[in-house]
Amino acid sequence: MTISVEKITPAIGGIVSGVDFSAPLTAVNHDAIYQALLDHLVIFFRGVEISPAAHLDFAKAFGELDAPHPLYPHVEGHDRIMVLENDADRPPDTDSWHTDLTYKVEQPFASILVARHVPETGGDTLWSSNYAAYDRLTAGIKAHLSELNAIHDFGDFRNSYAESTEKIKEGFAKMGVSIKPLIDAHPVTDRKFLNFNEAFATHIDGMTTTDANALKVWIAGHMNAPEDQMRWRWQAGDMAMWDNRVTQHYAVGDYLPAYRCMNRVTVVRDGRA
Repeated sequence: MTISVEKITPAIGGIVSGVDFSAPLTAVNHDAIYQALLDHLVIFFRGVEISPAAHLDFAKAFGELDAPHPLYPHVEGHDRIMVLENDADRPPDTDSWHTDLTYKVEQPFASILVARHVPETGGDTLWSSNYAAYDRLTAGIKAHLSELNAIHDFGDFRNSYAESTEKIKEGFAKMGVSIKPLIDAHPVTDRKFLNFNEAFATHIDGMTTTDANALKVWIAGHMNAPEDQMRWRWQAGDMAMWDNRVTQHYAVGDYLPAYRCMNRVTVVRDGRA
């Protein structure tokens, strides 16, 4: 069966059809999916009804899997599959624009998310293109930002360690910190992108805290443009795969007290980069 891709918006998103998830991924299909990911940044497969084992096998075909997440639970028997499970008693903490795990020195390549249970209404996820955000910058701002680096740490995850100073220190030791350029280039396409993550970029190197905060607010506002974004209405059994190097996403928390459950596998290293 031939794979086809339907573009969702001019900037980002594609729906992939023609993949048989009941059989091992062929080399031809693997190449087509990888290229679709590079072209569209986030791709979707409708109604795959994939098992946890098959979910892992699919992810492994694209590179090395990340270690188990230090805070979120995992699927029983599969510690590399993170469970994002929310309802009235477990409100979400992913309802903000962010790129996953940028505080790690080696930022993850991709995430693969399967919708296990979705609310009747609400619970959509938005993605935005960091390529498009860069392209909209003026030449002068591009030049200015290209000289700056952002310091990334574990941001909002501090809330999970805030009961004591010792726990906060433990969080920093466990999560780590990284310094990344505000303007970077994709390791495969070599295309430039705006490399900022409001959730984890806590300071701009070489600036005072006051000036860094003002610049961060400006960049976050610049990146929150509908022209750069797409919105996905989930159905149970859908699967999404996104390039975590050049996208942000926002899981809308508008469905409470209803129940929502997603399974995520993170590919830490691109097998082709």
